[in-house]
Amino acid sequence: MKEAFFILLVLLVLAGLTLYRYRRQIKTVLEFWRSIQTIRGQAKASNEQLRDEPVSAGPLVNCPKCGTWVPEEKAIRLGKSAFYCSTKCLEASVKTG
Repeated sequence: MKEAFFILLVLLVLAGLTLYRYRRQIKTVLEFWRSIQTIRGQAKASNEQLRDEPVSAGPLVNCPKCGTWVPEEKAIRLGKSAFYCSTKCLEASVKTG
């Protein structure tokens, strides 16, 4: 029984020395693993968010200021035929025009 305890103690000491020797590499691997897990979580959340948004079946309109195509229902209408993608583009168009 004493021999088994001594062997276990020696193995634990060797494992401890090995962990101490390679602590920087182990820390780097753990940080890399955590960053991969974070990226996977963000990708999964963005996929779920994309699935939750209904696909617009309406026509697309072109913003005359920046050229972005947006669904007509989400666009900001100015007059009968002018559609803007955001209030920023609308304000910039009004300032220059």
